[in-house]
Amino acid sequence: MLVRLVRYSVLMPHSNFPPRPAALARPSRVAAVLCLLLCLLMLTRPLHAANGERWAGQANTSFKHNMHIDVSSGVCLIQDRQGFLWIGTQAGLVRWDGNRHVKYVADAARDEALPDSYIMSLHIDPQGRLWIGMSSGGLARYDAARDSFVRYRAGADGLRDPRVSAIADDGQGGLWLATGRGLDHLGADGRFSRQRQEDLADLPEGGIDALLREADGTLWIGTRRGLFRLKPNQPAQQIALGGKTGLSITTLFQDSAGRLWIGTRTSGAFGIAAGADTRNAAAVHESGRQPTLPSERVSAIAEVAPGEIWLGTNGANGGIVALDVQAGATHRIRHRADAPDSLPDNDIMAMFRERSGIIFISYMAGISQHDPQPRAITTIRHAESGRGNILSVPSVLVAPDGQLWLSSTSGGIEIIDPYRGLTGRLTTASGLPPGRVLAMMPGPDGEVYIGTQHGLYRADADGRHLHRVAVPTRGDEEEVWALAQAGRTLWVGGLDGLWVLELPPAGTPRLLRHEDQQLGDSRVTALLPVGDEVWVGTRSGLARLGPDKVERIPTDLAAPDRLPPGYVSSLAMDRRGRLWMSNFGTGVVMLERTDADGRRRFRRLGMQQGLPDSGANKLLLDREGMLWASTDAGLARIDPEALTIRALGASDGVQVPTYWTNSGAITAEGELVFGGLSGVSVVRPQALSVSHYAPPVVVTRLLLNDKEIPAAAYNSGLGSKAPPVTVTTAARERGFSLEFAALDYATPERHRYAYQLKGFDPNWVETDASARRASYNNLPPGDYVLQLRGTNRHGDWSAPIEVPVHVLPAWHQQALARLAMGVAALLLGAGLLHARTAYLRRRQRELEGMVQTRTAELRVIQSQLETLAYGDPLTGLANRRLFNDELRHLVAQTERGGAAFTLLLIDLDRFKQINDTLGHDAGDALLVAAAERLRAAVRESDRVFRLGGDEFAVLLHQPLESGTPAAVCTRILANLAAPLGHREAVIEISASVGAALHRQGDSHEQLYKRADIALYHAKAAGRNTWRQADDET
Repeated sequence: MLVRLVRYSVLMPHSNFPPRPAALARPSRVAAVLCLLLCLLMLTRPLHAANGERWAGQANTSFKHNMHIDVSSGVCLIQDRQGFLWIGTQAGLVRWDGNRHVKYVADAARDEALPDSYIMSLHIDPQGRLWIGMSSGGLARYDAARDSFVRYRAGADGLRDPRVSAIADDGQGGLWLATGRGLDHLGADGRFSRQRQEDLADLPEGGIDALLREADGTLWIGTRRGLFRLKPNQPAQQIALGGKTGLSITTLFQDSAGRLWIGTRTSGAFGIAAGADTRNAAAVHESGRQPTLPSERVSAIAEVAPGEIWLGTNGANGGIVALDVQAGATHRIRHRADAPDSLPDNDIMAMFRERSGIIFISYMAGISQHDPQPRAITTIRHAESGRGNILSVPSVLVAPDGQLWLSSTSGGIEIIDPYRGLTGRLTTASGLPPGRVLAMMPGPDGEVYIGTQHGLYRADADGRHLHRVAVPTRGDEEEVWALAQAGRTLWVGGLDGLWVLELPPAGTPRLLRHEDQQLGDSRVTALLPVGDEVWVGTRSGLARLGPDKVERIPTDLAAPDRLPPGYVSSLAMDRRGRLWMSNFGTGVVMLERTDADGRRRFRRLGMQQGLPDSGANKLLLDREGMLWASTDAGLARIDPEALTIRALGASDGVQVPTYWTNSGAITAEGELVFGGLSGVSVVRPQALSVSHYAPPVVVTRLLLNDKEIPAAAYNSGLGSKAPPVTVTTAARERGFSLEFAALDYATPERHRYAYQLKGFDPNWVETDASARRASYNNLPPGDYVLQLRGTNRHGDWSAPIEVPVHVLPAWHQQALARLAMGVAALLLGAGLLHARTAYLRRRQRELEGMVQTRTAELRVIQSQLETLAYGDPLTGLANRRLFNDELRHLVAQTERGGAAFTLLLIDLDRFKQINDTLGHDAGDALLVAAAERLRAAVRESDRVFRLGGDEFAVLLHQPLESGTPAAVCTRILANLAAPLGHREAVIEISASVGAALHRQGDSHEQLYKRADIALYHAKAAGRNTWRQADDET
């Protein structure tokens, strides 16, 4: 989560100037100008969230949490030459490939194991070797060829201290080592040496915690008593931090522009410009009125993008301080309990940017990651950045002044400026009625028309004045689901049809037309004016309203070129004048052509064509003519000419998984704004790009004859020249198993994999990320080449890597042995044939009797299995699986002329509170009692189901007692209202019920959704009541 950006000075270079005489103690204009110039020299180009970029102050920073890795208290991170991520923790060293992790811990009984599990530092040298510094185990080098460690101990000819907290190259094949007693050096020859004492005379006694070597050989040394710079052949110099010396240093980092960043234990962070020959570092100042960074511990520093630095802190506020170097602004990224994708912990231990650009963040309980590369989609999670509840936006409007009007499910409208953030809010206090705003539309004179659950309203452009608009002959409290405007004509759609109004410059609108039954379905959901016609989407189909007639478009689910029935959630027109619509259950539908006889021909695009979900909610056309669709599982871009679809997910920056029906708008800048259940997605289509990062494919595990062997040789780039995997005759099962992975950490679960054993497999064998294993047993002797490949995050296949395989022949696979065995087999076969025939005849008679017995037993077992599969073991009710089957069956039966039926969805009120307060046994008792009372409230012909948790469903067969479900719902509420005694407690029970009568043409999903909406209205009405789907009342 990002708090509002506030411009502020970041690097204060005043202390870089020499002292002045007392007479000149007051700052002069010349000094001020010099300060400003020096600041400018220290800055580079702006980062993406700099002040001046649209939506920067509202942008949400999303994190992916890797909870499946056995990592806690990660102290350091690094990536090796092959692409593996190594994580040093206080309890061992972890290697991770994005899917599987391997943990190395200390083992006193094995010399090739780590000597200490507390890892303090990691380093990859120019040869690609991994070095490990430990708290009390000294130094170790990972030997990949043997999957073991080489130890370097403390002692007379070794390290002066067993604590190695930092490692740096010396530029000559050796290493600088920060130890608990000073600076050590390990030469390229493997020998330890000491730096000349006169060069280190100014270094304080005690430990060193941070090292950083620049390209020119300058070594920066961070100690508990200050920062020092050691240039080649020169003595160490102490560097002041903000004019102070002796500050305790925690970390050192150099960014891509050559700037040096210093983190301290109690005094925040400091920076030194690239190439600056200075003995004083400038402080990083935090934006805001009450900055806490100057007194916080900065434990980690990373460069997210050029000019954007993250400071990981432990302190009063904690979290990450994101620094825009050029704009001179910072903002805090912190944990939010209501945002699952927020920073999980405010105490940052380590940060690292791996080679594809992903930022890894380590904290006490695990490791998370952030991908800063997707720039095409910005997520607005809160109306006021970092504050308030998460937005859920059923309707979006781009006002004439460029501000966003966002309706909220909790009621009201938030007005957000792309630069200034939240600028206004319309609530019931402003004149809005209670409930949701369902549609908004700008008027011809700059005003805004607002469709609500309680009528039509009009607001001034700034939202300060708002009043109800009376629609002649229409009830003031009728819901408004859709609005459209052209010139001075306003179309108003609701559950009572379509109303066409003429808008005078002042006064009451004049009714021009009202259509309801002529539309085929009077429940209007979407409107699109085109010339003198209006396309009208309804809850069951489509109609075209002409000047003097209404055309109903026939629906046919079975015919692929006809309009499918279903809820039309939005309408759009492409550049060729073709009508597109989003639909529940089908996806996206295009009106492809109209035949000479007037028959409309449609093209359907659904999940099979690449949509993320069949529930499409809103269509928008971008400036390039591409269609964009929001769905119940992300976004999609549709090429209307090629009819190809690109689904966008988390790796593309989509942080809102589910979107609202017909909630979206286009800004004057060409941005597409989609309203979702957990925020707003602002899409910049021109910025959408495809990552061309090609992750390396590596062997992660190799089992030969059931024994694991090191796999590093097959990741060295030798390919078919690597030593072959030799399968011998020693094992009972002669074979091998190999795991592999594409090292792309963005979305490893989306990768596809394939393997082929040349000489054995005729084709590539494809698999997904959950089965990245090639296994072969009992191969014929010979030489093979196993080829492995994987995809990147966008599905492009990598070039295959090769693993040579050599299978030795067993004794029985020799030519003479095969011939002898063949002759023996013929002789033996002839002798056994007669005995076998007699035996089979006898067995046939015995088996016929056994078959009859087993058949009866199987019938009993099958009946028992069906009971287990379709029953809820706690309540004895039928479960969700049987519910789904019976609901589909009843819908199909009704469509074939059978009797109508009613679906009830029942939720126990405040069940979680009872469960949390009185315990799970009380909750179970409550569920059992509720099941018994529900069975008692309905007829024997009706079915009661437990869907899971505290959710129940009832299928009521017609005829009902009063023609409506009122009596049944009332009886259910009354039965459940009786208190339940449990041990010494008395539990008060109540429930909310949503009812929906099946209508002709309804699918089972549509019926369920209508009942679920009715249930929502029951809960909104205060619980302990029931509501019927409003289209039936």
